[in-house]
Amino acid sequence: MQNREEYITKTIEKHSDMVYRLALARCASIENAEDIFQEVFLKFSEKLPKFNSEEHEKAWLIRVTINLTKNLNKSSWVRNTVELDENFVGETETKDENEVFDKVMNLPQEYRTVIYLFYYEGYKVKEISEMMNKTEGTIKTWLFRAREQLKNELEGGFGDE
Repeated sequence: MQNREEYITKTIEKHSDMVYRLALARCASIENAEDIFQEVFLKFSEKLPKFNSEEHEKAWLIRVTINLTKNLNKSSWVRNTVELDENFVGETETKDENEVFDKVMNLPQEYRTVIYLFYYEGYKVKEISEMMNKTEGTIKTWLFRAREQLKNELEGGFGDE
């Protein structure tokens, strides 16, 4: 079944960065993000759902990633572990980008998620609310609070304000 394998491989290549970054944003742990990444694409390859469009495919992968990170965060293993200071340095090139990345990773999970989906993936508030099964008002509140926290923690706020 070469077609099936090609389809799975192409889907993984197309969406791997997005799934990994979202998992990392929600877990704030490289190891957990890697586990979630594998589990998302395992579910995809097992179910091979049919999609109406590429956007539908992407939304399905985001929804599965969110659900798996929720499950992980509810597990007793995660609740009873202590994070080590990994001194993680992202793939960004400048000190300012590293500082912003660090501040985003210190936000609560919901805030990290909406910031990622809104700014990195370009989703609108309505689309994010559907993916996360939350009201648009909740998503707007989370975005507002996340921006305020980032603005307060980063000296001088954002350059576009």
